[in-house]
Amino acid sequence: MQNTVSFVKDDCVKEKWVKRFDIACEYSLYGLMFFIPISSAVIESLFGFVALSFILKKILKPDFNFLKSLPNLFLLLFVIFMGFSFVNSGAYIGKSFKALFFKWLEYIAIFLIMQDVLTTKVRQRNALGIMLFVAFLVGVDGFTQKLWNVEFFRHRPMVRASSGLYFISGPFQHYNDFAAYLLVFSLITFGLLMPGALAKKTKSFLISLLVLLGTCLLLTSSRGAWLGFLSGLILMFILSKRFVTLCAVIGAFLMVLLFLPGTKERMHFTFGAGGDATRFAMWQGAMAMIKENPYLGKGLGTFMDHFPRYNYTENPYARYAHNCFLQIWAESGGFSLLSFLLFIGMILRRGIRVFREKQDHFSLGIICAIFGFLAHSFVDTQLYSLQLAMLFWVMLGFLTARVTLLR
Repeated sequence: MQNTVSFVKDDCVKEKWVKRFDIACEYSLYGLMFFIPISSAVIESLFGFVALSFILKKILKPDFNFLKSLPNLFLLLFVIFMGFSFVNSGAYIGKSFKALFFKWLEYIAIFLIMQDVLTTKVRQRNALGIMLFVAFLVGVDGFTQKLWNVEFFRHRPMVRASSGLYFISGPFQHYNDFAAYLLVFSLITFGLLMPGALAKKTKSFLISLLVLLGTCLLLTSSRGAWLGFLSGLILMFILSKRFVTLCAVIGAFLMVLLFLPGTKERMHFTFGAGGDATRFAMWQGAMAMIKENPYLGKGLGTFMDHFPRYNYTENPYARYAHNCFLQIWAESGGFSLLSFLLFIGMILRRGIRVFREKQDHFSLGIICAIFGFLAHSFVDTQLYSLQLAMLFWVMLGFLTARVTLLR
């Protein structure tokens, strides 16, 4: 009898600690979401708290049922093929090791932890509220930068582009990075504003937020982000079957672009000498790398080291492919890229199915935000930026958790 009482007490104590670690993990995750657009250093610190709390919770209560899904199988294959690329890393094996364990696996860990933590409607509502609140602050920050040439988070001035024009970057180092963040939350906000999604009093805030984020998106003059935003909008209205609204919104967006100061110069810059012709040359160099090692790549994290030998540009500082898919292929091979695309495709497919069954417009917004982000990544470096890569994997984890909750 005494042994039974002792066992029950021990079990109760363990459950209390499991709950404490779970709460610590939850609030550390909220903090990480808040600081994604503001500070890379804080993101790294908060990731440590999230990971430690999660590990301690799982030591006390080893429940890993959330990992049993087909998308996670393709994710595992993605990691395995990244590991196989090490055979071609050569002298850069240390960089490959660092890229896998201190970059990609950190992002993947956040994706998996999101699924384990955001298991209730309350937690998902809290996470959404935090992200929309900080998106509002970041939008105000970008607008402030346009008015006074300095933003209040990091006291950064506007960024001068190669064309000689100045664009807002908010708390990010580059206007393209800022635009990638803006397109994600513009599309999520747009999804929440779809008819029947939310109460009217909530919509007034969301309308204001969408106007603010949309204005900042235009002021970044990031053509890749404009392309991503339009791609996400098209997908949103195809899935929701609101074709009239699609034509009206896209038409209005294009009209604003047409009359926006500097748009003409930015479009001429696309194919001009020293403009995006350089980007096309980077793709050519990446393809040359791929032809040499199409299956296992040159070695994870080694693109910057190998690229100077394939640099078809006049820019000696060109180091990224400016196409995340080509860079994944060049570094870790075609099998790795295929696994990554199948993993993303499975998550989006499940999200679309849940949207159609439940008419959950938040799921629709995340689906289109991920799609738009990937469209932008086709012409830029988002998956290789700490802040934006973390945002991408957080969105993937959020969508997966949402699908699991609603199924």
